[in-house]
Amino acid sequence: MHRRDILICTVVAVLTACGQATATPSTVPTLTPIPSATIQPTTLPSETPTSSLTLENSATPVDTPTLEPTLTETVAPVATVSLPPTLTATSLPQPEAGSAAIQFYVPGPLSKAVSPMVVSGYAIPGYGAQGRVFLFGEDGRLMASKLFQLNTAFTWAYFYGTLTFEVQGAGELGRLTMATQDEYGRLTAENSVHLILLPEGFSIINEPGNLKERCVIEQPVAGHRNSGGSVTIAGEMRPYNDLPLDIALIGRDGETIASQAMTISPAADDSYVPFQVNLPYTISSGAWALMTVSQPDDRIAGTMYLSSREIYLYP
Repeated sequence: MHRRDILICTVVAVLTACGQATATPSTVPTLTPIPSATIQPTTLPSETPTSSLTLENSATPVDTPTLEPTLTETVAPVATVSLPPTLTATSLPQPEAGSAAIQFYVPGPLSKAVSPMVVSGYAIPGYGAQGRVFLFGEDGRLMASKLFQLNTAFTWAYFYGTLTFEVQGAGELGRLTMATQDEYGRLTAENSVHLILLPEGFSIINEPGNLKERCVIEQPVAGHRNSGGSVTIAGEMRPYNDLPLDIALIGRDGETIASQAMTISPAADDSYVPFQVNLPYTISSGAWALMTVSQPDDRIAGTMYLSSREIYLYP
């Protein structure tokens, strides 16, 4: 009986030992899936927010900087295109009140010019919105001329063109003149600049200088109706030279009704010099007459300057 108990105990001990050995390997596979399951959920959440943030952040900066540069680039070309015409338009001085009826911006007085010569400036249009430019040589010969169409919605019209000419010898003095006329063929305005004409080389263009009207006629005003056989003409002028002024009344038929010379000398500083003359006339009936104040050129034969206005004369 004692042996039997010992045998039972031995069997129990063996079974117990076997059971523990079997339980140990079953515990190991149980631990293995736990870390595996833990790694998978940990990886998924970390990937999901990372990809989500990446899309949101990339969308925000892409939209914002794309819109701002687009707006900036759209405005910049408009400003660039708008500026050049503005600069071009204001590169030449615009005529102001009191400016001459005819103004040469290019070439300025005593410029050295080689053919072809650029001519530009402003002028109050004559009849047919036209004006003609003449280039005279030092002997008075006509070297070139050009008719300009002076179209404008304002008082002055801008003109631009070129003149081709041939110079005699090594060079000569020339006079560039522009003139306008009315529908009756009477000269209404004339202005000139002296130039040095060269056969070859380079042009040296001077500034235009004072562009104010040389003769300011204070009386009579345009359209004035005068009677009594004499008209008072008064004003101030910046003479070109010491030659007398020629003051005249010219009818619409082109005939000179009356004329008179008046001595005047230029001021040292080119300031205005006052003048006044009583011009007698004789007519049998009322008529329109163009009153002109002109001065001849003291270097080249011809007229250097002329200003005018039309008045009505009674006997």
